[in-house]
Amino acid sequence: MKTPLWDIEPFPTLLFDPDVEHARKLATGLRKEGLPVEVAPNADAMLLTAHDRYFRTLVVAADLSDAACLAFLNKLRQEAPGSWLIVTGARADEDALAIAHRHGVDSLLAVSAAVPDLFARIAALQLRSRPRF
Repeated sequence: MKTPLWDIEPFPTLLFDPDVEHARKLATGLRKEGLPVEVAPNADAMLLTAHDRYFRTLVVAADLSDAACLAFLNKLRQEAPGSWLIVTGARADEDALAIAHRHGVDSLLAVSAAVPDLFARIAALQLRSRPRF
């Protein structure tokens, strides 16, 4: 489905949030905006799916103070170097952004970000490929 923001079919987005109900709500809201969204049921499924198929954007709810979450973000970046990685977290300040960037994250949003905020970020990233450096 084409959306008013672009003249192309939008690329798919893969979403993972340990809070399954929150993931479903986000996915539903993004689909209403015209984005194709898949929800990964767990972290391992996210890694496998991101490795096997191309997604322009990956959206992950992560705790940037948790070493296991940071290790997961590193693995995800390795599995999908050409995908934009957006993280929603409890904090979105400068220190959190620095931590996120060190672990391969391209964009950081506060977990309280509404669907329109997340959609705007994804829409901006739909228009260009992620550089592989």
